[in-house]
Amino acid sequence: MLFCGFSLSAPVVEAAYGQELQELTAQQETVVLVEKSVNKMTVFYQGKPLKSFLCVSGVNAQGDKQRQGDNRTPEGQFFITDKELLNNHPYLGQKWMGLSYPDPAHAQKGIDNNLISLNQYQEIVSANDQKVQPPQNTALGGWIGIHGGREDLTKEKINWTEGCLALQDKDLEELYKMVQYGTPVIIVA
Repeated sequence: MLFCGFSLSAPVVEAAYGQELQELTAQQETVVLVEKSVNKMTVFYQGKPLKSFLCVSGVNAQGDKQRQGDNRTPEGQFFITDKELLNNHPYLGQKWMGLSYPDPAHAQKGIDNNLISLNQYQEIVSANDQKVQPPQNTALGGWIGIHGGREDLTKEKINWTEGCLALQDKDLEELYKMVQYGTPVIIVA
């Protein structure tokens, strides 16, 4: 299938993410899937791909986010925690959508690797359970979101962020209207 200039093979998506995507779309009308390796973000509505966008990620594109400052984009299941209008920010563009990083899986890794305290772990898990933004000031890093800016690099598929997901501003404008607080965002390699 071809959506907005991007090829999307339904059987490939179903095989790789089918169960998780199917479960989420049964609970949520809108789900966002980000495939870092192919620079693609796809919005699913009622279980069907609705729109795909060119999307770039962190400078250190290989692997999952481990800690603050590693410039990696986290992988896993997150949700939109914040939506803000920006006044044409030179780095972030015109809009910002925060993600629920760190999530419980990253918090567990943080505990296992002695990066965060048990109290920080509990705060992260509790925030995720309550569907609010988790603590952003731990050794795991924070302030991961979806934004615009640096159109030239995004258009060339150059991963340039410090761990966020970047879209072209016109695409960000469209996505901003399609998602709400709590919309699930799945990020895969």
